[in-house]
Amino acid sequence: MESSAVIEDAPSSRWSAWGPWLGAALGIAWMLVVGGARVLDPTSLDSVGGGDHAQHVLGWLHFRNAPWGFPLGHIPTLNHPLTTTVGFTDSNPWVSFALKPFSGWLPQDFQFIGPWFVLCFALQGWMGVKLMERLTPRLSQRLLGAALFVMAPVLLGRHGHDTLCAHWLILGLLWLHLRPRADARAARRDVAWAFAFVVLAAGIHPYLLVMVLTLALALLYTLVRRERLLTWRGGAGVLAGLLGVVGALFVLLGYVGQGPSLAADLSFGHFSANVLTLVDPMGWSRLLPSIPVGAGQYEGFGYLGTGTLLLAGVLLWKRADWWPRAKAEWKARRPLGVAVLLLTLLAISTVVQVAGWKVLSLRGLTKALLPVLAPFRASGRFIWVLDYTLLTGVLALVVWRWRQQPRTATGLLLAAVVLQFLDTGDVWWRGRFGGEPWPRLRAAAWEELDPSYRHVVLYPPFVMAWAEPCVANTFPQNVYVSFGDLAYRKGMTTNSAYVARFDAPRMKAVCEALREDVRNGRFAEDTVYVVDEKERAAFQRPEAGLTCGVLDGYYVCVAAKEGRFREALRSAAAP
Repeated sequence: MESSAVIEDAPSSRWSAWGPWLGAALGIAWMLVVGGARVLDPTSLDSVGGGDHAQHVLGWLHFRNAPWGFPLGHIPTLNHPLTTTVGFTDSNPWVSFALKPFSGWLPQDFQFIGPWFVLCFALQGWMGVKLMERLTPRLSQRLLGAALFVMAPVLLGRHGHDTLCAHWLILGLLWLHLRPRADARAARRDVAWAFAFVVLAAGIHPYLLVMVLTLALALLYTLVRRERLLTWRGGAGVLAGLLGVVGALFVLLGYVGQGPSLAADLSFGHFSANVLTLVDPMGWSRLLPSIPVGAGQYEGFGYLGTGTLLLAGVLLWKRADWWPRAKAEWKARRPLGVAVLLLTLLAISTVVQVAGWKVLSLRGLTKALLPVLAPFRASGRFIWVLDYTLLTGVLALVVWRWRQQPRTATGLLLAAVVLQFLDTGDVWWRGRFGGEPWPRLRAAAWEELDPSYRHVVLYPPFVMAWAEPCVANTFPQNVYVSFGDLAYRKGMTTNSAYVARFDAPRMKAVCEALREDVRNGRFAEDTVYVVDEKERAAFQRPEAGLTCGVLDGYYVCVAAKEGRFREALRSAAAP
C-alpha cells in the first residue's frame, strides 16, 4: 500500500540510503543463523549431497564440460543416448551459463548452491527494505519489516530446492506495483524493471516466471488503463515484447520444442495448496499445531509465520480503524488483486482440500484446460504470491494504523520479529542446510578405468519417479548421483539421471532396445555395465563372455578382453 505522503514528510536520515544494504546483511545473517557457514564452501559437495540439490549439482557438473549447443544448456552426457538441459535438471540456467566460461579455472568439485542461497537471502532483505520504503519513512520499521520478509517460512521452506529460493523476484514486482509514478517516463522506467525481472525469472525457473509474468501483466494493465501513463498502442507493444521474449527464451533454453512429457502418474492438482495453508505451520512452528493436509500438499506450503499472524491478530482487534483504508487500497490496486487471486486459484487447483478433506472437485469443468495446466503439476507453489502480498498488506496497515504513534508500530513489528525468531525451529536445530555426504564411489578400481571406456550404463536405466516397467529396479535412490559423478570425473556418459521432464516414448524405446541387446548378448566393449541385483543372471551366462565383479556394493561387468580396469574387476569378482 502506498503512503507517499508520509514518506515525503519523513525526517532525513543519513542511514536511510544504507537501508537496502542493511536489509541484505539481515538476509545473510538469518541464513547463517539457521544453516551455519558450512554451506558457503563452493568446493564442498557434501554440503549439498542429498535430495534435489544433488540433481542440480550433477546437471551443472556435466554441463560445465559440455560443448555449447542448442538448446542452450544442452547436456549430452546425462540420460545418454538421449540428452537433457540445465533447465530440466533445475541447475539454474543463468548461473550455469555465467560460470561455464570460467570452468577451466574452477576446481573439479565446485557447486554454486551455497553462494546462490547467500544471494537469494541477501536480495530478499534488499527487496524487503525497498518494499518497506513505500510504507514507512522510519529506517527501524523498514528493517523490522524486511526481517519478516527474510524470515518468511515459505522462503526457508524451499531450502531443498535452491533454484526456487529466488522469492526476491516476487517482492520486486510488488515493489513496482507500490511505486508512485508521476509521468510516462517513470512508467517506462518501471516497464524496464518488469522486463528485467521477467527475463531473470525465465532463466531461473518456469514456476517463478509464471508468478512474475502474471504480476508484470497486472502492472502493465495498471499503467495503461488505470494510471493512463502508457497508451493502448504502447501497452500492446510492451505486451508483445514480454510474450515474445518469454517465448524466445523458452525455445532457446529447451523448455519447449524438445519433446519432454510429464510422468503419467503425476497429475495437476496433486501437489496443490490446502485452503488453510496460510495458518498451517506443517511442523514449522513450536507454538502452533499442524493441520492435516493431502499427500502432495507440502508443495503448497504457505504459512505466514507466527510473527505475521500476531500482527494480523492485533489488526483484527482494531478492525474498524483500518478497514476503510484497506478497501480504498484494494480498489486502487484491483489489477494486482486480480492477479494474486488467479495465482491463488491455481495454487488451490481443481481439487479443493480443507484440512486434508476433498470438499470440491472441478476436474470435469476444467478438463479442457488440463493440457495447459499439466506442466505446472506442483501448482501449490503459486501460493507464495498471496503469502507475500498479505505480508505486505499487514505491514502496511500496522505502520499506517499507528502512524501517529510510531513507537507503538515499531514495538509491534519488533515483537513480531522476536516471536518469529523464537518460533523458528531451525534457530535451535541449525540443520536446514546440512546436506548429506556426496555419494562418491570409493573403490580403488575406479581409478583404473581405461580411456577406452566411454559409457556407464545402468541396467535397467534409473529414471527418478517413473513407473515404466522397463526401468523397474532395486538400485538405491542416489545411484544416479554416484555413477553420474563417476561419468563426470572420467569424461564418460551415463544413461541415468534425475530430470524434471523427459521424452517418455523415446526413453521407453531406448530402454527396450537396451533390454533387447542384453537378451541377445550384444555388449559394447567401451561400456561399463552396472547391473541390478535381479538382473544378474543375464550377465552371468558363460556365452556372454563378460568380466564381472563387485565394487562399492554394485555388480559391475565389462565386455573388454583386456585393460587395467578389467584386471581390477577380475580381482573383485563376486563369489
